[in-house]
Amino acid sequence: MSTWQTRDSIIHPSHNSIIYFTMRTRPLGLLVLLAITSFSTLNLVASPKKTASPNATPTASVAASEAQPQMTLEQTGSIYYAYPVTEGEQVAAPEGYSPFYVSHYGRHGSRWITSDSRYLQVVNTLDSAYVSGGLTERGKELRERIAPIWEDARGKSGCLTPKGQRQHRMIATRMFERSPQVFNDQAKVKAVSSTSGRCIMSMQSFLDALKEQNPRLQFETTSYPKDMAFISYVSDEGKVFSADDAPWREDHWAYVHSIVHPERLIEEVFTHPDDFSPFDKYHFMEGLYWIAADIQNTTLTGSELYDYFTYDELEAFWKTINSRMYVCNGEWPDAQGVMIHCADQLLEKIIADADEAISLRSTSAEGGCQTSADLRFGHDTQLLRLLTLMKIEGAAESAETFEDIPNKWKDYTLAPMGANLQLHFYANTKDNASAKGDSPLVLILLNESVARLPLKSDNAPFYRWDDVKSFWLEQLQQ
Repeated sequence: MSTWQTRDSIIHPSHNSIIYFTMRTRPLGLLVLLAITSFSTLNLVASPKKTASPNATPTASVAASEAQPQMTLEQTGSIYYAYPVTEGEQVAAPEGYSPFYVSHYGRHGSRWITSDSRYLQVVNTLDSAYVSGGLTERGKELRERIAPIWEDARGKSGCLTPKGQRQHRMIATRMFERSPQVFNDQAKVKAVSSTSGRCIMSMQSFLDALKEQNPRLQFETTSYPKDMAFISYVSDEGKVFSADDAPWREDHWAYVHSIVHPERLIEEVFTHPDDFSPFDKYHFMEGLYWIAADIQNTTLTGSELYDYFTYDELEAFWKTINSRMYVCNGEWPDAQGVMIHCADQLLEKIIADADEAISLRSTSAEGGCQTSADLRFGHDTQLLRLLTLMKIEGAAESAETFEDIPNKWKDYTLAPMGANLQLHFYANTKDNASAKGDSPLVLILLNESVARLPLKSDNAPFYRWDDVKSFWLEQLQQ
């Protein structure tokens, strides 16, 4: 067993979570518990916020780094990167073509970290060290600065934040503005959500915004367990491959250990850093990294914690997460397609729904389709697998080693919070050409920017739907 997988712990009775005690502090454990139980973290919220120490060494501060980062600090948050788009890429349709249908899959918007325990793992460690006199001045400052962050998240972990709601409202508004013909007075919009609360809230925010644009829109919404078979599905083979004890995990942990070095941070925060096991050093730094990364998804301002990391440390964490996401959702050779084919049912659903909309439009005497849009709300992993399966440019690159993955695949460009894939279908309105059997054109947008396929087109970036459909059906057979 790795030394990073051993630890001593006791249960904090008031938080029902684990506090980690080092060799030096363990004899004081029972006394510390009593002190912490009576010490309310709420008392810290009223404390004045302290800024980063002006005497911090350059290596301990991101702001002092002289390197020009390839990523922004926010992007180092990996899949916690908040949706950055404020204006979608505009593309003029070929002459004579008009939009008539939209197909969509979107990740939920910005959220708090998925469980209270992930905040408390850091909060409790700082609290116990504070009571035993084990924090440096920077450690005391961190404890004060993290308290309001925890209070903001308390009891809301995993839920959609107000920022996440706004993201989906704005995405919906821009979708309407791009294709107003789709959302006409006769339009019916179908929307399906994962059973996750944050996805349901994302769907509701999206539909509310569409309704504001056209109050006459009709909605048909569902969020049933049966829908998870395509909204967020993992096969039995996929569960085995992605399990915590899967064979590739050992090699990946070795990769993590080789680039993530928590010693500097532990020395900055704690007075007795040598008392921490290698596992606890990593575990604390990882927990703080996620809290720092997620602040951008909240409405908190002036609460950033990046000054506790160097840029290289943030980049190293991103590389470990990005590589894990790639192995479980991308073209990792050893996966042999098991993970990406977990999106088969979703792609089949997208194709079938589009064909139905096209068929109804072609046979309708009035030239309108019964369903104008199919909206689906789910999660990052399923979106990533779908993009890879579809062979969307930037998502289907193959990498042979963990070290090579960052050069081929970047999770924050593909699936930030609020990420979305949109297929806008256009019909040739000249001489009722579509009714005569001409293939509609489709414009593919990833996060509201043009996405490309390895297909030829006379109207690029628009593709003939018949060509796209045939190509995707081939991928389903791979």
